[in-house]
Amino acid sequence: MNTKKILNDRFNYPFPDMISPFAAILQEVTDTQWIDGELKDLIPYSTREKYKRTKTGFMSARWWPTTRSFDRMLPLGRFMLWSMYNDDMYEIATAAEVRNAQERSIAVLKGRITPEEAQIPLAYQLYAIREGFLQFIPETSMDRFANTLNDYFDGLEMEVIYKQHKIFPTVGNLLNVRVRILMICAFIETIEIQNEVTLPDNIYSHPVIKRLYDLTTRIIGYFNDVQSLLKDEESGEIYFNVVKVLQHHCQLSREDALEETIRMHNADLEEFHRLRASLPDFGEWNNAVDGLVTGMVFFIKGWQSVSLLETERYGANGFPQIKELPKV
Repeated sequence: MNTKKILNDRFNYPFPDMISPFAAILQEVTDTQWIDGELKDLIPYSTREKYKRTKTGFMSARWWPTTRSFDRMLPLGRFMLWSMYNDDMYEIATAAEVRNAQERSIAVLKGRITPEEAQIPLAYQLYAIREGFLQFIPETSMDRFANTLNDYFDGLEMEVIYKQHKIFPTVGNLLNVRVRILMICAFIETIEIQNEVTLPDNIYSHPVIKRLYDLTTRIIGYFNDVQSLLKDEESGEIYFNVVKVLQHHCQLSREDALEETIRMHNADLEEFHRLRASLPDFGEWNNAVDGLVTGMVFFIKGWQSVSLLETERYGANGFPQIKELPKV
């Protein structure tokens, strides 16, 4: 199975392929100031090198390519790195450990407790993300972002329960949980830092906009599951990969399950195109809403580009092993 060829040839995104001019310098800050600096005591040197090869600075540059200042890119890049660390750390946590992390993480993000009071490994990073974001967005937006991350932790708890019991969710349950655990909806909340526009709450909560949130997550999720299929098979962490779920519940061969995954991806991508082409009339906010949806487009195309060109996260020995990560 030539994964890169499939990801390049079968996942077709007619979107602009953009990257921020801050990519290299953000990667340098990520490697030297954060991974080898603030986070160096959390994990051993060999694991730090894996996070450097993940290239979260380049991921950030592709996800927020039109961000006008490096000052705005910094907290976005910090959030990207936190998302990788946090996801890895809680991959085999218990449901109780996830709930503890959830309660304390959201409390830090909402300014209710200090990092010292939180007593979780990444509390200081969350505090820095909060302080960085609040330079550019109001407290109401920060709360909305924190609430979306709260949904991520809810999904993560469901995922660890399925995995610990070695149960495949149904395809429907998988897709519903994946909308939460991929954290993409939280990333979408950060687009206003790039676009420098805070939309009214009724726009963020509009059914069409919320559907675009979900479709963006699902589209990236299908791509990610094909991207990580070999890794998941080797590690045995197969219960939340849509290809393996389809194999299990629909009694499909691996090849047929892969084809069905691509078909589902294409159906959701077609719906995304259709909704984007016929957005509701939001009056004076039409241009800003178009900018928000364009930000979602950057995520979809940016994940494909960084996956094919820069990150080594899904290659051989590119993913941290459980024994290399801090205890939660």
